[in-house]
Amino acid sequence: MAKCDGCGTFIVFGGVKSDGYRYCNNDCAQRGQVQLLSNAVPQELLDRYIHEVHQGDCPKCGGPGPIDVHMSHTCWSALVMTSMNSKPQVCCRSCGVKAQVGATCSSAVLGWWGFPWGLLFTPIQIVRNVKAIVVKPDHSRPSPQLAHLVKLDLASSAIRPGIKT
Repeated sequence: MAKCDGCGTFIVFGGVKSDGYRYCNNDCAQRGQVQLLSNAVPQELLDRYIHEVHQGDCPKCGGPGPIDVHMSHTCWSALVMTSMNSKPQVCCRSCGVKAQVGATCSSAVLGWWGFPWGLLFTPIQIVRNVKAIVVKPDHSRPSPQLAHLVKLDLASSAIRPGIKT
């Protein structure tokens, strides 16, 4: 089985080929083009923009930074179907913790109802959220995830001038 060069998922059937890369769908192919363009962003510009985002105001609540990427993990199930999701959010720690608490509560209520995967994946997602809430990140510098998202944002802005992603 092939692996998507955009998101890393396995491609069972089909897929989209572009510039020698293989993607699971057209959306990943477009993101892949942004990824390729992001490699051309000058490091000095990237570092300055990352610093501005990291020290800026929270895009969710408008409160003071530091801003970083906070992951919230959910799981929901219905009999034989289980869905896991991890959502990155660029925000302050307070907004990140609120999202993680919400995802924990949602998973605790909706995650258990599938057999066998709901019973297995729900505790995993809950533990991931609790760990993210309890372990405080290093606010002295931006995380690699924030740097990556900022890099993609700069490349996306270059493709579509005037549109902020």
